[in-house]
Amino acid sequence: MLVSEIIYEVLKAPFNDRVGPHPLPEGFDNSATYITYQGITNIPLNTVKGWTGHGRVRIQINVYNHEKLQAEKDAEAVKWAMDQQKYSNCEIAEQRDGGFDEETQVWGQEIDFYLWQNACN
Repeated sequence: MLVSEIIYEVLKAPFNDRVGPHPLPEGFDNSATYITYQGITNIPLNTVKGWTGHGRVRIQINVYNHEKLQAEKDAEAVKWAMDQQKYSNCEIAEQRDGGFDEETQVWGQEIDFYLWQNACN
């Protein structure tokens, strides 16, 4: 599975299908918590025979809400859900406070994860 598929599968239910690649389309309803994700790096796994079809991906998951405390709570829920999922080995790399976005009027939390993906399945 690709990392984007894993993230969507894991987070769609707890966040009412409000999960998608960053940035979300213009006009997206941001009245409740929503999640975006974006790739940071992808390190392919190679052997002497070449690429194995696997890669270690660093992905950033962004959590947004109009209330700062709720964004923080939802970020904890994202970390728990990603840690407990069984699709791929997952490691939390770091978390940052994304601050307040004037344009969208939401608070953000940014969490980076390392996950393995298999491009061949």
